[in-house]
Amino acid sequence: MHGDPSTMEWDHLRTFEAVARLGSVTAAAKALGVSQSTASRHLARLEESAGSPLLMRSTPLALTERGASVLAAMRPMLDAARAAEAALEDTPELRGEVTVTSTSEIVRWELVPRLAQFHVAYPHLRLRLLADNRVASLAAGDADVALRMVRPSRGELIARRWRTITYGYFASRRLELHARAPWLGLAGSLATIPEQRHAVRAFAGRAPRLLVEDVEALALAVAAGLGVAILPRALAPRLVDVVEVSPREIGVERGASIRTRDVWIVVHRSRQRVPRVRAVTRWLAGETAR
Repeated sequence: MHGDPSTMEWDHLRTFEAVARLGSVTAAAKALGVSQSTASRHLARLEESAGSPLLMRSTPLALTERGASVLAAMRPMLDAARAAEAALEDTPELRGEVTVTSTSEIVRWELVPRLAQFHVAYPHLRLRLLADNRVASLAAGDADVALRMVRPSRGELIARRWRTITYGYFASRRLELHARAPWLGLAGSLATIPEQRHAVRAFAGRAPRLLVEDVEALALAVAAGLGVAILPRALAPRLVDVVEVSPREIGVERGASIRTRDVWIVVHRSRQRVPRVRAVTRWLAGETAR
């Protein structure tokens, strides 16, 4: 490195790491809670101290060879700093806010019923639950913890299996079952999930009676007797007079079984040791931190 070592401030390094991770100065500034001009100034001073460019000004931004080596050298320091921050925060009375994101169905069916238990264990922690079918970015700081139905492949995201969901064909007891029974399915952002693709194949030649972009709405339509649908087996006990039916009863040829799906607790590597985040992941996993 060139220049005065005192200019190598932690904020400059943290900004560089965020830009390298997120691919833009704008996204890094947002994640760090600083202005874009401040983030740009941090980068300029760091590159001045390094004596050469660390980033290629492309879209998205890319590391130069020098930048890649600097980032690799920074990793142990970043991990140590995060561990120190976590240790300072690790008090008997955890405080602050943790954002958890998942699908609206998991938030309503799995998380909300357990909130009273959470607040008994952690009375000073505040949960912020985001119910959305879109995937919030953990890297950008949109959420601290995500419950996802696809295991992430990126090395910066740490995943732990939470649930395995099994599926079946369900109908109201009031619905007359026959080979041309009407079927219901999913639309919009859920149109391509494995259960909907399976339903399209299973009911080939029959147009759906109803398509909705919400699994709970689909379940309520089944309970209302509108038709047959593929639903999570864990959901059926919550519905009145809804039963699992065999493929033969609804004109579906026996073929491949409906795939199970795993749900994963996912945290970003930079957040996994933060005590309040760790407390939430342990609560989700059914563990007691105290």
